[in-house]
Amino acid sequence: MKFLTDKLTNLQPAQWLTITLVTSLLIRLGVAYWLPITGDEAYFITWGNNLDYGYYDHPPMVGWFLSLLLLFSDAIVWLRLPGILMFTFMGWVIFRLLRNAQVDEDKAAFVAILFLLAPLNLLSVLITTDTPLILWSFISAIYFYQAQKQDQLTKYLLAGFFLGLAFYSKFFAGLLGIAYFFYIVFFVRLQRGLKPYTGIAVVLLGVAPFIILNLLWNYNNCWNNYLFNLLNRTSDAHFSFATIGLYLGFLVYLIMPPLLWYAFKQPLKDYVSILRKPAGVFIGLFVIPLFLFFLLSFVKEIGLHWLLSFYPFLFISLGFLFTTQQLITSIKFVIVFSILHLAVLAFILISIPSLFEKNEEIHKDIIFGVKNTVILDKLAAYRGNYVFATGSYVKSALLSYTSGEHVIVLGQGSHHAREDDKRTDFRLLDGQNILLVSDINNLGYLSDFFESVEIKPLKIEGATFYYALGQGFKYSKYRELIIQNTLDRYYRIPEWLPTGQCYMQKMYQQ
Repeated sequence: MKFLTDKLTNLQPAQWLTITLVTSLLIRLGVAYWLPITGDEAYFITWGNNLDYGYYDHPPMVGWFLSLLLLFSDAIVWLRLPGILMFTFMGWVIFRLLRNAQVDEDKAAFVAILFLLAPLNLLSVLITTDTPLILWSFISAIYFYQAQKQDQLTKYLLAGFFLGLAFYSKFFAGLLGIAYFFYIVFFVRLQRGLKPYTGIAVVLLGVAPFIILNLLWNYNNCWNNYLFNLLNRTSDAHFSFATIGLYLGFLVYLIMPPLLWYAFKQPLKDYVSILRKPAGVFIGLFVIPLFLFFLLSFVKEIGLHWLLSFYPFLFISLGFLFTTQQLITSIKFVIVFSILHLAVLAFILISIPSLFEKNEEIHKDIIFGVKNTVILDKLAAYRGNYVFATGSYVKSALLSYTSGEHVIVLGQGSHHAREDDKRTDFRLLDGQNILLVSDINNLGYLSDFFESVEIKPLKIEGATFYYALGQGFKYSKYRELIIQNTLDRYYRIPEWLPTGQCYMQKMYQQ
């Protein structure tokens, strides 16, 4: 044991980085294996099974990732592989970038270790729209940094190309483009002539094809992305101190106390000095989007995952700001912090679903998520005679993933995740039998849509679900009560927007 201890003590920081790269990768693989599939992931898997160049909520990049992976397997660990490997790749790149920037090799290794062990990076295994957003944003920023160092327009073009890929992953990538612009305006100014300003134009040139492609898809698909992101999901925006406080709390959690403490202790002249150099890019790319999110938090709740694509730039900045001892102290804190996260996650996974028995709604959601195979097994006798449905886009996606068959959404649904509007043509279901799985028994409204309805309980793991056997679907009544409201609420395209095609109007307004 003493021999092993001595060997570990004598390891160099670069060797510790190699150990951390491997260990963190194994931890993420373990988490990905044990963590049940989430509703969001199941929903995005439906994208992968229906390849397109756009989808209702967001641009299509995660659907493209999944479509490629689904050619080989639909095992959830396999589908999560991009997010699992991405952080290992980014940790290695951070080390190489700092070392090439003449940062001491030991410091570069410690920064990369800190990045890899931060709880959000260590436990991020889900495959969502944030996965390609984080990856492409990171690569774009690396090229933008190189453009500042080398003053090469080709680097600006590459920064723009990867920013375009990030934009085609999620619209939040636009904030990174805004950060590029403000960094040039406020920190570069005319120090190196007009080339940085020309560089911004070249960045836009790299992004332009993806913007045009997205506009083309929206022109031919009811302007879904813009109606959803600019109208439907912002209708509840209002001033609130609670949303501001929540956002500030997220920042403390994200940056972590020791890093905040050392950052505040740092002399102002150090920041000014770095911001005048290419290395200052990463401070700007972290701080500018966070400030914009702060302004937005006055009227809108900011999700923690909104910040993740800018998170790596914090760690890169530390390599130019912190001392070696400050980094070592921060790593010690992060190790303990991450172990606590792993312990809590393990406790939750072991205790589910009994942990939330007292909260019926959460308990049922968890049971549905982890036991949907049991639900399908209990309803197997109805398959073939009934079209399976739920009233929720998430629940339909989960059952679709587990069964390998399309499970439709019956009813109004929500303003999120309405991709099934395109997949299901209710005209073709007229007169058919539909089985609706629900977590509530108040399903009397279904009698309006069927010749007859029978409601039965479904008990699983202490939770009671219900399923309705609807015979003889009445499309005309459903069109009048549900579809018309859907058209009015989610597909009312402003008159000033030129529209090519709209599948909802084509299906239901002829």
